Amino acid sequence: SALVQTARDTASEALKATELKEKIKRKSLTIRYDNRTFKFYPDSHTISLTTVQGRLVYPVAHSPLIGKYKGKYTNAQLVIDEKGNRIFIMVQVKLPDKEVMKKEDVKILGIDRGIKNIAVLSNNMFFNSKHLREVKGRYQYLKRGLQHLGTRSAHRKLRKLSGRERRFVRDVNHVISKKIVSLPYDVLSLEALEPAKMKHNGKGKKFRRMLGSWSPSELEKFIEYKAEDLGKSVIYINPKYTSQKCSRCGYISKDNRHGSVFKCKNCGFELNADLNASRNIEVLGKSECFRLLSTSQSLRHDESPLMGGGENSNKLRSFSEE
Repeated sequence: SALVQTARDTASEALKATELKEKIKRKSLTIRYDNRTFKFYPDSHTISLTTVQGRLVYPVAHSPLIGKYKGKYTNAQLVIDEKGNRIFIMVQVKLPDKEVMKKEDVKILGIDRGIKNIAVLSNNMFFNSKHLREVKGRYQYLKRGLQHLGTRSAHRKLRKLSGRERRFVRDVNHVISKKIVSLPYDVLSLEALEPAKMKHNGKGKKFRRMLGSWSPSELEKFIEYKAEDLGKSVIYINPKYTSQKCSRCGYISKDNRHGSVFKCKNCGFELNADLNASRNIEVLGKSECFRLLSTSQSLRHDESPLMGGGENSNKLRSFSEE
């Protein structure tokens, strides 16, 4: 009955995701398990699963992630790939947060994410997207040609290309996020972006294509969990006026920015537009950080931590094993 319930929940969520407007294309076979239907034993590298044939025990491959993420295993998902020759078990682990921002002299880094520059940091570090856009452009060119053919073999090739493109973008975001969180800063300040609501009307087909291939949310997710593993914190600020505000005098005007160049109409300060925005994000991050620290000071008599450490503030981590 427990397996039937999880199958029902999985199907319901899939239908809600498509809003019942289209058929669901099955890319791989998946089975969801909860703490009633599976047990993971990291020391012996085995997992016990409930099946229609009773409780069965299977070995899992060794991985350093098993030792790194030891905690309370809450649920799992069994995934069988399209070819059926590999089986993965994705186990979700509940871990207590690491305490961060315990001192008042925290070092804050402002991060501006964009299309031409994947990330620009307030310490004058740039991560250019030129190579990423070139590779994605080649993939887009090949995919357009395959879509025009419309044959079965073209569709198979199209799926392979799409998978390669996703893995390439994911790798780029992993590399960038790892470099960012390894910098000597305690708090990383980001804009609370919503790419789906970004305006692109009237900016041309090229800009819309670039915006569609942008993946700031994935980079944000990678920065979050990598920072947490190192005991660092990520805070989000309102992105309003960060690209129009002068980081030196605070003057706000749409005329301050012209493409990639920022020149203040009030004080004449000139700087790269993305770098200027990252410095504004750093300043706003400091304000938010100090506000949180002040709140923490007032709550100390209740032994309520600022970020992390509480029983109700656990994060979830997952790892996959073949």
